[in-house]
Amino acid sequence: MRIVGIHYTRWASPAEADIASLVQKAKHLLYDQLEVDGIIMQQMSPWGRKRLGFEARNHQIDISYSIVPPPEYDLSSLDEDVRRHALSQFQDLIRTIGEMGGGSLNGPLYTSFPGNREMQHDRQKLLEQSVKSLRSLTPLAQDEDVVLNIRPVNRYEHFLIPTAGDALSYVHAVNHPNCGIDLDTFEMNLEEDDMKAAILEAGIYLHCLHVRENNQKMVGLGALDWSAVRSALDAIYYKGPLVHMPASGQRDREDPAESRRIRNLLCSDTPL
Repeated sequence: MRIVGIHYTRWASPAEADIASLVQKAKHLLYDQLEVDGIIMQQMSPWGRKRLGFEARNHQIDISYSIVPPPEYDLSSLDEDVRRHALSQFQDLIRTIGEMGGGSLNGPLYTSFPGNREMQHDRQKLLEQSVKSLRSLTPLAQDEDVVLNIRPVNRYEHFLIPTAGDALSYVHAVNHPNCGIDLDTFEMNLEEDDMKAAILEAGIYLHCLHVRENNQKMVGLGALDWSAVRSALDAIYYKGPLVHMPASGQRDREDPAESRRIRNLLCSDTPL
């Protein structure tokens, strides 16, 4: 059975987020999972992380983590000092997630943002550095019960891994069960020729699907073909989370209509 999650930015920006207080809000809107920013969680006090864990257990909400790495987390850097520092940052983050009970770390964690278009000619070297970094992190991730899921990002934000096929090649190069794929329907709409084919290509390596409409409106009120997405998920027997990433302008609507809509559109225990 697929579970439906919600990204914490549904209610708060990184600067104003009281993460633990959002667990109850996620439960109220009938979500099963809350995805929080990994760096914010990493910077929380031990008491703050304990509070987050307590609220999650109390409300029976799973916690997952996401990251859009800043420059100091650049695992693809050609500067070895920068890359080693990034490895240290990720090692600390993985251990912290392990202390929280483990879980998934999702996002374009293979590089840093914003992307530098002047580096496009070094794409292969950057990929090699990134793969080397992930290979060194996956044994620790396995020990801490953390799965590292990489997300393709459209070419306008970064050039390194824009498609599901690129992500699959990357995961094959890392070659570890604790490294998988995280697809985002908004990103896929910009880059994939066929969203269903992209999901089928990811196959068993797809561990997370982030759900957004092409126009950032309520899911089902845009141009995306959700029946094709559902068909592909069913075909690969996908059992992972569907993490909703609504636009911040939707934060004032406090009813469960959208979580129900996502279940009706994408969950395998509801009729097509």
